Amino acid sequence: MPDRTFQFGAFEVLEHSGELRKHGVRIRIQEQPFQILVLLLDRPGEIVGREEIRGKLWPENTFVDFDNAISSAVRKLREALSDSADNPRFIETLSRRGYRFIGPIETRLPAPLAIPKRMRIRVVPIAAGMLLILGIAAWWLWPRPKPAAVQLTPLPLTAARGWEAYPSFSPDGSQVAYAWDETGTGSTSHIYVKLVGSGRPVQLTQDPKPDFVPSWSPDGRSLAFVRVLDQGSAIYLIPPVGGTERKLADGYFYGSIHWSPDGRFLVVADRKSPNKPPSLYRIGAENGEELRLTTPPSATITDADPVFSPDGRTLLFARCGGAYTCGLYLLDLSAGYRPSAEPRLLREEAGPISGAAWTADAKEAIYAFSDRGDVWSFRLMRVRVEAGGKPERLAYASESASGPAIAPRGDRLAYTQTSEDIDICQVQTGKPPRSFASSTRIEFSPQYSPDGKRVAFSSSRSGQMEIWVSNAEGGSLVQLTNFAEHTGTPRWSPDGRWIAFDRHLNDGWHIFVMASDGGHARQLTFEKGDQVMPTWSGDGNSIYYASNRTGRFEVWKTPAKGGNGTQVTRSGGWTAFESPDGHSLYYTKNLDNSDHSSGLWQLPGARGEERQVLESVGSRAFAVREDGIYYVPAPLVYGNSSVRFLDFATGKSQEIESIKESAAGFGGLTVSPDGKTVLLAVATRTGSNVMVVENFR
Repeated sequence: MPDRTFQFGAFEVLEHSGELRKHGVRIRIQEQPFQILVLLLDRPGEIVGREEIRGKLWPENTFVDFDNAISSAVRKLREALSDSADNPRFIETLSRRGYRFIGPIETRLPAPLAIPKRMRIRVVPIAAGMLLILGIAAWWLWPRPKPAAVQLTPLPLTAARGWEAYPSFSPDGSQVAYAWDETGTGSTSHIYVKLVGSGRPVQLTQDPKPDFVPSWSPDGRSLAFVRVLDQGSAIYLIPPVGGTERKLADGYFYGSIHWSPDGRFLVVADRKSPNKPPSLYRIGAENGEELRLTTPPSATITDADPVFSPDGRTLLFARCGGAYTCGLYLLDLSAGYRPSAEPRLLREEAGPISGAAWTADAKEAIYAFSDRGDVWSFRLMRVRVEAGGKPERLAYASESASGPAIAPRGDRLAYTQTSEDIDICQVQTGKPPRSFASSTRIEFSPQYSPDGKRVAFSSSRSGQMEIWVSNAEGGSLVQLTNFAEHTGTPRWSPDGRWIAFDRHLNDGWHIFVMASDGGHARQLTFEKGDQVMPTWSGDGNSIYYASNRTGRFEVWKTPAKGGNGTQVTRSGGWTAFESPDGHSLYYTKNLDNSDHSSGLWQLPGARGEERQVLESVGSRAFAVREDGIYYVPAPLVYGNSSVRFLDFATGKSQEIESIKESAAGFGGLTVSPDGKTVLLAVATRTGSNVMVVENFR
């Protein structure tokens, strides 16, 4: 019986010998899980029913709890393959029907046995010559199959829970350094090193402060990383086998760091102070001496995630401004790691960029980009550096892929894949919190209609972020918008007839208004830059929104029927709500473009001086009422959170409800007109893993 070989990703299955191998290393697997695997591999893409599995594994008249036995065997099989039932890469469960293998596979049969020399038939020379000629002709004329394309299948480095991110390859490409926060809180991240394909992760850093963005030196002797401190952050060096740390530099570092090919320098973005835009700096690996490399053109522009080319003569980095408008830039460093000209634009994108890397031959760049304008739709792209042109997507890398890294020898790709589900949570006094109009995709930015009978919110359940409307209990869902661009932040007019929202276009974000029962959407803003976060004035005649047309996000106000806007705030502004009496404006700020946390300010009247009301508020997570303000405090971490209420009468805050999930401060909060129900966005499933792709080209 021929020993068929199935290969998928890093795994290899030898049918006759009953072996499962990963990267050539044999993995222990019991007989029944192995038989199920072969059964599925033999019919890829087809449903294999549980009855068929039962007949394969057990003879007739066997008395076993088959359902539990099959489920147990499949669970063990998934453990061996590091697969997940919730997010399968290989084995998909079809409820009440069976299982199906969904990964790309290659099947091989063993080569024919060679005939021993003593058994070969002797032929006369003429006959042999004729056979040779016929054989050559047949070989030349016979259609030859094309070589099978190498299947590129991303596999998790560890499949651990929590947050894994920022992969960096060792010089020989055999190991990956990364940051891992097992708790998922964002406060206990440490640096780890793991061999690709086998072995356990080795923890290098132990400090209680969180560590991020490791970067492996070209000689393999050091790992650089950033540690977040009480004030600012610092770059440290540590041997990749563990040992004594050495502080290299202090600053307010932003994004990833990278070594020059000769190991003399590191390059990193630094703010220099909490509210300044980050610029790129070259830092000496021996003495920490700094040299500024870039100067962003305005206070809202950020330079980050720099990467040296393999020859060290060019720096690739992302320059981003406003609400997720970014470009890939190239900086010439041929003058001894010093800039010899202004950065040159390689590729401009109307959306966020999250990390970039050079291919080993320096002919292409791999970068993470979201063409939908949101942080949940990142995908990996590749673009030629010299010729430019239209980027191509790496189809084998799923969405929510960021922070790409390529091994120095070029045959492995790593990136961070995020798994996150944000839902709307309903909080009512005396009742446990429950989900509201939830799905397997993203829901956020809820707002009650003025009469409390309907709720508008943003959702990606249709495959694109659109505006949906439900009844007060989350039912009777209706999709209100259907655009090709990201659409969000719906806000009802005081009479309930209209909904204002922001929409991502090719030239940035703009404010639109449409009837609350659907219909034509009317564009309200046309200025350059980004116009986002609309809210209505109490009389319904005006709309507030945030605009960065001055170089920093400020709150502006424009007539609801259209017309020129007027600037309201002068020292920063983001999400704004007018008080019910119309005498004050309450707003958060987005000075660092984070859109996550902020203080809350009050501007009394048109000529009043702003004052800070709360120090810690999610940048969108507050609602103003006559008697006080409902809000979610910040800074926000992935763990328990709470809804709080600031009472105007007493000036004190109290907790209304504790939330087990993390309250998403960028996801919005709304209160029903009767004050009995709060809706807010919460992260119900979060985490990330470092993924590795073998045979990358």
